[in-house]
Amino acid sequence: MRHLFILDPLDRLLPDADTSIAFMREAAGRGHHIDSCEMPSLGLGTEARPRCTARSLELRRSADWYRADEPMARFLDEYDVVWMRKDPPFDQAYFYATHILDLVAPPTLVVNDPRTLRDANEKLFALRFHEYCPPTCVSKSIAELLAFREELGGEMVVKPLDGAGGSGVFHITREDRNAVTILELGTRQETEYLMAQRYLPEVRTGDKRIIMIEGEPLGAVLRVPTDKEARANFHAGGAAQKTELTEREREICGAVGPILRETGIIFAGLDVIGDWLTEINITSPTGIREIAELDGIALERDVVDAVERRVAFRRSGS
Repeated sequence: MRHLFILDPLDRLLPDADTSIAFMREAAGRGHHIDSCEMPSLGLGTEARPRCTARSLELRRSADWYRADEPMARFLDEYDVVWMRKDPPFDQAYFYATHILDLVAPPTLVVNDPRTLRDANEKLFALRFHEYCPPTCVSKSIAELLAFREELGGEMVVKPLDGAGGSGVFHITREDRNAVTILELGTRQETEYLMAQRYLPEVRTGDKRIIMIEGEPLGAVLRVPTDKEARANFHAGGAAQKTELTEREREICGAVGPILRETGIIFAGLDVIGDWLTEINITSPTGIREIAELDGIALERDVVDAVERRVAFRRSGS
């Protein structure tokens, strides 16, 4: 099989931590061919045939983790699988890239499905399962957001709809003299939407990342914030701890899983704090490297297995 990974620049990836490297190494270990490209190289030919500038990679199990050939022009339908693994933010360039990926001709498989990447904002997607989410308000209005804080008893968390890794997340209390300034920045002077949710004190004991593969929960890791941080994200310094799924979390996974399968989301990460679903990450989820270290399981095998099954199904014309 031939794989194309759409990535951030290779020299920015961390060989001991990056999920995409785990996927590439697993596929290469099965004898598959691995190419990579960066999102700005995507384009369309005269027949609306998606193309890119790609480099073939030789994967290594060391800090010097790859060797890359010279870049060459390629059509995306030359590959069996195209992996969209560009990290957020989901900006205008990412939006248009999903439209280009929509035009990749079958039987080539795009992971995750570009239409769902475009339609399912990671913050708002969770609200399709609002009964499992904490009380939430999405608004551009500073007055409305402040009123919502009062409804919650004077405490809330706000986050931008296009953020990732904890960027732009604030814990705001009634006593916070910077609250209006934070909301001005977050809404860009009331021109962009901001999500506000009830503050969940359970975050102090951890924010759980649940890995969903083909709609099934196959692993989880608890991200515990430092004493000086409100955020538990790994990018914000959260520590990884071993964990198990609760009955409530399995109920959440049971509700979300079928929709992930139906919409072509092979690999996703649910974020759960206490009993509440806060996000559904589908653009470039992480967590499997931490789970491998804590639990000794290689979830990249399950992901590549799922991809191989889908490719075989598409080739069969079923």
